[in-house]
Amino acid sequence: MENIDIRFLGIDEGLQLLHLIDTRTGEFAWTLDLAAYPLARDMQRLDDRRVLVGYDHGYFELDSRSGRVLMDCRRWKDVTAVTRLPDGATLVTGMNLDGRGGVNVLTLDAQGELVHVATREGDYVRLMRVTPQGTYLLCTNDHIKETTPDLVELCNFTAPGFEHAWKAERQADGSTIVSAGYGAFIAVFDANGQLVQRIGGADAVPAGVAPFFYATYAFLPDGQLLVANWQGHGPDNGHKGPQLLQFDTAGQLVATWSAPDRISSLQGLLLM
Repeated sequence: MENIDIRFLGIDEGLQLLHLIDTRTGEFAWTLDLAAYPLARDMQRLDDRRVLVGYDHGYFELDSRSGRVLMDCRRWKDVTAVTRLPDGATLVTGMNLDGRGGVNVLTLDAQGELVHVATREGDYVRLMRVTPQGTYLLCTNDHIKETTPDLVELCNFTAPGFEHAWKAERQADGSTIVSAGYGAFIAVFDANGQLVQRIGGADAVPAGVAPFFYATYAFLPDGQLLVANWQGHGPDNGHKGPQLLQFDTAGQLVATWSAPDRISSLQGLLLM
């Protein structure tokens, strides 16, 4: 099996650490202790140096070259996702962020002032993503809701095995890619919302991969898929299975990577 050759930011949820890692050399260029930024889940590259990181109380901006925190906005509880828009506004997604319960998406302007609150019923949400059509994809446990910016549901996507589904993204061809959480597979839905492919399930990879919870994923420039294979809360999970998986464009596993002595449970993944 091939080796994975990338540089990436990785959130080790088990040890609450954020690393800049080069898989080819095995170098950990820097490590940020996330004790002050609990439950960091979401990351977005803002430019060639800055990265936006969402965590339980809000978000911070990070210098990706040094690991230095540049700014910190902590104003809430139960934030699960953050997105910076092209106009400088920031979307903050989470639970009960406005004190009225349910799922919220808050819009802050470029100066950080609250300008819009969207709310809908619900008790679970993870990495919200904005589609090219301007709609929102909300991971709501066993299905994905596609909504308007006011969180009015337009349609939903589901597949057998979804449990704590983690991330959904709309692709250029209109398909929607979903990481199934504890289902431990990647689901591909066509532009009509039909399930057309399952990638990386236990029946499709060697037993040693030990698929447990597929969390964040990312695409390489050639279309191959990288998936964080999270293995559980807390320390000492790193030897349970490879932490990073690579699938080719046909959905076949072609490479894995781990650093079990440094990482317990890889959850967040951002290519650098």
